[in-house]
Amino acid sequence: MSYLPPSTRSARIPADAWTLPFSTADPKIQVSRPGILDTIKLLPLARRVGSYVYREHRAGRTPIFDLNGITLDPPVPRSNAGVPIGGIGGGAIGRGIRGEFRRWSLTPGRYRHSIVQTNNFSVKIGDKSTVLSSEKLSDVPAPLRSWTWGSSPEVDLSSRSTYHALFPRSWTVYSDPTNNDTGVEIIAKQVSPFIPDNYSDSSLPCCVFEFSIINNSGKDQEVSIMQTWENNDGGDEKDEAEHRRNDFSSSSRRHSSLFEAVDDGQNNKKNETKSAGGGFFSGSKGPRDVNAATTALVDGVGISMRHTRRRKIAYEKGPDERMSIPTNDPLCSCPGACSPLKLASTYEEKVNFSLAVPKSTDAVDVTTCVGFDPSDAYKCEQLWASFSSEGCLEKKSSDVPGSVKSTNGLQANAVCQKTTVKAGCTSTLVFALAWDSPLAMFGSGEGLPRRHSVFFPPPSSPSAASTNAPALALIALTKYKAWEKAIEDWQNPVLTSSEYPGWFKNQLFNELYYLTDGGCVWVDSSKAVKNDRGNGEVRGVGGVGGVAATMDRGEGMEAGIRPVAFAAMKKMEELNAEAQGAQGDLSKIGEFLYLEGHEYIMYNTSDVHFYASFALAKLFPQLQLSVLRDYAHSVFMEDAEERKLLGEGERALRKVNGALVHDLGSPSEAPILKVNAYNFQDVSRWKDLPSKFVLMIVREVSDETKDMSSFLSAVWPAMQSCMDRAAKLWDVEGSGMIKNEGFPDQTYDVWIADGVSAYTGGLWVAALFGMSKIAARMGDMEKSLLYSDKAKKAKTIWNDILWNGKYFNYSEKGRYNSGSIMADQLCGQWWTRVCDLPSVCDDDEKARKSLKSIYDANVMQWKEISGGVLNGAVNGMKTDGTVDGSCLQSMEVWTGTTYGLASEFLHEANMVEDSGNDGGSAAATKKMLREAGFETARGIREAGWDRFGYSFATPEAWDGTGAYRSLGYMRPLCIWSMLLEK
Repeated sequence: MSYLPPSTRSARIPADAWTLPFSTADPKIQVSRPGILDTIKLLPLARRVGSYVYREHRAGRTPIFDLNGITLDPPVPRSNAGVPIGGIGGGAIGRGIRGEFRRWSLTPGRYRHSIVQTNNFSVKIGDKSTVLSSEKLSDVPAPLRSWTWGSSPEVDLSSRSTYHALFPRSWTVYSDPTNNDTGVEIIAKQVSPFIPDNYSDSSLPCCVFEFSIINNSGKDQEVSIMQTWENNDGGDEKDEAEHRRNDFSSSSRRHSSLFEAVDDGQNNKKNETKSAGGGFFSGSKGPRDVNAATTALVDGVGISMRHTRRRKIAYEKGPDERMSIPTNDPLCSCPGACSPLKLASTYEEKVNFSLAVPKSTDAVDVTTCVGFDPSDAYKCEQLWASFSSEGCLEKKSSDVPGSVKSTNGLQANAVCQKTTVKAGCTSTLVFALAWDSPLAMFGSGEGLPRRHSVFFPPPSSPSAASTNAPALALIALTKYKAWEKAIEDWQNPVLTSSEYPGWFKNQLFNELYYLTDGGCVWVDSSKAVKNDRGNGEVRGVGGVGGVAATMDRGEGMEAGIRPVAFAAMKKMEELNAEAQGAQGDLSKIGEFLYLEGHEYIMYNTSDVHFYASFALAKLFPQLQLSVLRDYAHSVFMEDAEERKLLGEGERALRKVNGALVHDLGSPSEAPILKVNAYNFQDVSRWKDLPSKFVLMIVREVSDETKDMSSFLSAVWPAMQSCMDRAAKLWDVEGSGMIKNEGFPDQTYDVWIADGVSAYTGGLWVAALFGMSKIAARMGDMEKSLLYSDKAKKAKTIWNDILWNGKYFNYSEKGRYNSGSIMADQLCGQWWTRVCDLPSVCDDDEKARKSLKSIYDANVMQWKEISGGVLNGAVNGMKTDGTVDGSCLQSMEVWTGTTYGLASEFLHEANMVEDSGNDGGSAAATKKMLREAGFETARGIREAGWDRFGYSFATPEAWDGTGAYRSLGYMRPLCIWSMLLEK
């Protein structure tokens, strides 16, 4: 808590943050559905998909498409989401613009869209108090209606509150929040540890909430802020029912305990010194990134919570699919020897939470309430009565450090801080929230340690791991200011640049939400085998399934939190230093998985990651290299499982040798080991995947001053294998150019191309040039010349067959919908600019003419069709000014490919040479291309976020009405391709 003169709001909130008043109406989110005629045509497909979804649900697995009910509906959450909380890969919690905690992805592959109303902040100023939430009272559970909510007429919080977002931070401004003319304004800031090129702090599952209380009045004001939190992982009734079916024990599943982690000058200080001086955590020589580990820990007070849920094992792996967890390893979820044939029928998912605040001082009084029942109206009324009358929580004799309250029912906790803000001054109150699920558990009933668990020491007993969540909260309180400084240093060059429009600045950062809230899992493993980091033990993990079986009691827990937190910070430094320059070595960086979409439950979908990868490549390059290593390994995998495909009902093998994977598997099975969860088309026949794999690698090694020999040695064999297989199968004439086969055999998986096509063919030409470049770097000039010769032949064919004088046809003349203007027709050309390769177009003017045709038709004519407002770029247009109605996808706007198109405009603008002797023609062309690029991308922002309400959940696609397909999607991360290197 600090006393500061009141400062202007602009000094606290970046001017280019995305801003939305609470009073903004929530647009009704609508799911895209085919018309009546299309629906009739799609009935056989719907029957196959429905049957598949039913079977998966019955087996206890999540289908790869999150569809439910007889009409196969996806989840439809509320619009206007806000910045989620948490780092990368440890689970995330999504929030709304009005502060509600509403989207939960704490366990792999499960998204729960449930607003937990207990989870809130409340404020008391003078003699009035309110929950800082504008939820309608009718939506609040009955036991909590005794609290004063911001939606009540006497408070009317929405009329005086505004939300500001610039990921990974957000600010909510409450002007006179209790509506009693106190002259108090509160700015609630949210900070999560998302720090580019930092591979330790960025993995922490925690968040800090800083409340700046600005007293603009002429008298002192007594202010209290309370945080309440339910001991729950956001599970809905389906989860509760599953737990009841699978749990046959009588043990309690929720536990809460008060803790005090303070430096008493004796035992705790001695433990910190011991941790810093030697043993397992000694020897840190890495850079002192975002503050050194020797930073003095904040003295903290808080509440530790443990929550368990029992799941059914939904997938039994074959003998070659084991995650290689040794017998009697604490990670193993099966009894006795780790054999796939002896798996138990259920397993436990466990999540520890912690609330923490700095300890009480003369200026701030801290009180707590441990383990109240949020379903008990009397208990809730008592809590509110104490807070609203005294500004603090009633001390109970049972609320002593180390005492545990356990229950099988609902359980919640509260922490309150009370202070006096001097007239004309500002005070600050800080709260931390952390969660710890050290094992990422999959449908096989086995799991892998998450990245953040590596920082914690091996537990001395199964119960000792319960200190991890409080230690994480303590680290957050200690380091969040350093995180903010690192975030500002990263963002300021963009925010202060005059090259980018204001809307683009916030959209660029805000689309990054998906790297924390994209179902992300960052595990410390290599090819699904946990990394050996000494002693053969799994750090930060204890007990069967990885989390403590009981809570620490007495002095054990309090004595352990500070040394554990201190030792973790030392280890974070060490492992972050190790990660720098690791060239994606899985033993050093681990493995990163994220879902194709909140509704498309597949990890690291390669055709989509191709677009999204710009964000990882620019911000966390070691994670991107690790993803590419996993892709390379997958090329040589085989899976003889024969499946009936949903698209047309034919049967195909799940994975063939030599083919790049479509995805790295589903969380319902055994990801990384059991790949290609996608079962809609035969992805072994997709023509774009090998090219995309090659081009991503070429981009990552484009800086030839960096040593990338280890990485290239790991991926080069896979590059050759998948490209040579593609040439053998699909360049049947030996011309150098591959051809599409008349079914949807690329990322547009219902849009048919036949013969040479603009999309697949252009990517193929670019990839051949890329193979030539890498072969030369590997010292194989013979292969370099061979690939170069093939690329030149393919380039000639592509240009000769598809160029019509204004743009490149969708596919060969005489073929189905061949003359369509495809928004993504220059994808290959775009990547040659990205990778500094020879152009796919045999004349740069062809690229510029094509871009003009696309802009005129797919952007501007589409704008008129959409009612005169920007709406992104529609995938397909006809020359007569109508939308290509060939299929669902040709009529859609794809958000990520629109960003990619905008990026191609900017790249081509950079290629325009201004000699100064052309009367300004080159300068005008460059200006036109840049303006068209940003105008194209602006349509996604204005339509998706400002009109349709898809903030922090940008979908894969929408139709002309704004109805979405696949809300919360990977591909929009492609906006990072628009940030060109200097």
